[in-house]
Amino acid sequence: MKKYLVMLFVAILTLLSITACSSGKVEATVVAEVTPQAAAIAEGRLLPVNWLDQAFTIPGTVETVVVGDGDVVAAGDPLATLAHTADVDLALARARQEILSAQQALDGLNASANLNKAQAELAVLTAQEALENAQDNFDANATQENQFKLDAATAGLTLAQSALARITEGNGVDADMLATAQSRLEVAQAGLANAEEMTAAYQLTASLDGTVVDLALQPGQMVASGAPVMVVADLSQWVVKTDNLSEMQVSDLEVGQKVEVVLDALPDLTLTGEITHIASRYEEKRGDITFTVTVLLDKADPRMRWGMTAAVNFK
Repeated sequence: MKKYLVMLFVAILTLLSITACSSGKVEATVVAEVTPQAAAIAEGRLLPVNWLDQAFTIPGTVETVVVGDGDVVAAGDPLATLAHTADVDLALARARQEILSAQQALDGLNASANLNKAQAELAVLTAQEALENAQDNFDANATQENQFKLDAATAGLTLAQSALARITEGNGVDADMLATAQSRLEVAQAGLANAEEMTAAYQLTASLDGTVVDLALQPGQMVASGAPVMVVADLSQWVVKTDNLSEMQVSDLEVGQKVEVVLDALPDLTLTGEITHIASRYEEKRGDITFTVTVLLDKADPRMRWGMTAAVNFK
């Protein structure tokens, strides 16, 4: 029995020795698994490339609406008019008449330049002769009356010479009269501009090329100053704006980067575009810091509608 225990003890020691040697020869190798970073996918909204609200600058009652929803218009095209009184048309007519009268007066003044100069020169000669005669009479008889006549003749010559100098300076037109005529014309032009502006305020015109949408106007309707009554949108190009990219995601994006866009309503249509703008200022949404990114689409589709939801894949 004692011999058996000794043999068992030796066997256990031998087994432990072999295990220790084996452990020293084997090294464990740890392989790190690398997961590629996923592309950023954000939800966005489909928008026209440009649009503007259209509104009258004065309050009034709608008289006519000359466009319909969906009509294509060019900048400056009439959209609608407000009813106005005859006083507005009368003020415009009077302003145009005053422009005509002021222009005719100025033209007449300039047309008589040669005649004016000749008359001024003649007036100087006449004044000189009158002065010479007055001087001769005073030399012959130095009475107080002749002195008065001499003084008057001297003053007359001075006035005639001053008038000739002004006309010569104005190329045949009295400088003071010319300034008065020009001032009258400028005032008349300002009056016409004011009358035209008042008249134009009764007509609403398109402020850009585009398509009429959200038309909410009809004859007889009262409108307030500055209240939008329709929108003109440029639907020739579309953009997608997304405002749910985090600060970590937006740091990897850059202007000019190509992206893919899929509209929820048109899943069979894959669109491409590029980033045209990344907001410099942040927004805080649900506790997250986000930045708005604008993507200009490369093409349009007649099925596109303003406001459609889009998935934007930033590769």
